[in-house]
Amino acid sequence: MPAQRSEPHNADDTGFMAAVAAQMQSSWEKKRREKESKFVRHAKEELDKCLLARIEEYTAAVTEINGAYDKFVFEYAQVEDHIRKLWLELQQEQQALLVTSEKRHKLAVEREGEREKGQVKGMAMAKKAVQDFSAVISSLEDV
Repeated sequence: MPAQRSEPHNADDTGFMAAVAAQMQSSWEKKRREKESKFVRHAKEELDKCLLARIEEYTAAVTEINGAYDKFVFEYAQVEDHIRKLWLELQQEQQALLVTSEKRHKLAVEREGEREKGQVKGMAMAKKAVQDFSAVISSLEDV
């Protein structure tokens, strides 16, 4: 009879062992899920930190690039303004030079006319002098 008793006892033991095994399995599954959940949560936190750091780096880089571009545009505009100022000064000097050149040309033409008149007058005087000298020589030859 003890053999009969051990069989039902074995069945109870097997059921108990199965229940313990199921509970342990359930406990392990729960721990595994908790670990997986913790791992996923930790991974998400790390990923969020990395993303935030990259976003900050990107924002800083964009700000730096925009600052450099704004500086370039400002300096370029200053250079263009300076070049424009130089061109205006050059144009004014060219106009002043043209006016001066026209005045000098006009003065040269006037002086050329005066010189020409003086030469004609001088040639007329020389001709008269030659004629007078010829007349004096002729009058001396007649004597």
